[in-house]
Amino acid sequence: MDLNRIKLNTEQLPVDIFSTVAQEAAEHIQDFKKNKPTQLRKFYDELAMWHDKVFQAADRADEYQKAAPFIQMLKAKAAYAKGRDHVNEQFVGLFNHIIGEINSADSLKNAKLFFEAVLGFRKAHEAK
Repeated sequence: MDLNRIKLNTEQLPVDIFSTVAQEAAEHIQDFKKNKPTQLRKFYDELAMWHDKVFQAADRADEYQKAAPFIQMLKAKAAYAKGRDHVNEQFVGLFNHIIGEINSADSLKNAKLFFEAVLGFRKAHEAK
């Protein structure tokens, strides 16, 4: 998958970002032996927690600046999970790209929605 298609920090999101692109990303990480749903859900839950923290604040921009280092630390957590053989290289690459696209409160919201769409498509593949 061409990770450069995942653009989350733009004013104008690609029309198919939460559909076709998310579905391709889900297929990219569909190794069900390594990328177990519970592991992926832990990453989503933490991203969602940071999203909620930023969006519940009176000054989102200021709260985002405070949270940004911790959001970027999710890359280290993904590397650690790979080191423990809980996720594979494809997931780490995708997740790191998503986190790397975050540079504002709005791009954090887009990243959360994109990762949510990826997990939804992945769950649909899992059922097959």
